[in-house]
Amino acid sequence: MPCYHFIFHAYGTWMPDEDDGYVRRKEGQLPQDMRAASEYRRLMTDDAVTLDELHQRAMIDEVHIAATHQSFRTHFVATEPTHIHVLVSWQDDERPFEKLRASIRQSLSRRLGRDFGKREWLSEGGSRNRVSNQEHYDYLVCTYLPRHSGWKWSEVKGLFK
Repeated sequence: MPCYHFIFHAYGTWMPDEDDGYVRRKEGQLPQDMRAASEYRRLMTDDAVTLDELHQRAMIDEVHIAATHQSFRTHFVATEPTHIHVLVSWQDDERPFEKLRASIRQSLSRRLGRDFGKREWLSEGGSRNRVSNQEHYDYLVCTYLPRHSGWKWSEVKGLFK
């Protein structure tokens, strides 16, 4: 049974001028780059998004709705003003993670647009990591994800902050 940790970034966040650098698809982690940040901002078609508590709660709710329609199990959701983490698994070993990740992203974007207005809510892509073993899973649900500052949901605790 595949288990993945998906991260979806709010539009216009995690720019190349971050102190820790930035991630570019297919290139990985890159050092801070002020010129690239300026170019990214010039190309933006909307203002950067900040996911407040209402957005965070709506996104957590939408992950649960999507799970029933898309046949996946939600283990943990953690939010920040700049992104959302979604830890999921599914029974169908033949379904590629890319398809599920895209479906979850689409559900989140539709929900945010419906509840808060049409705009660009999430950046393209987003990261994904396959959960490799029980130790990795335990680290995510017991240590890493609970540390996030926004609203969270887990199978054990339900909704919490």
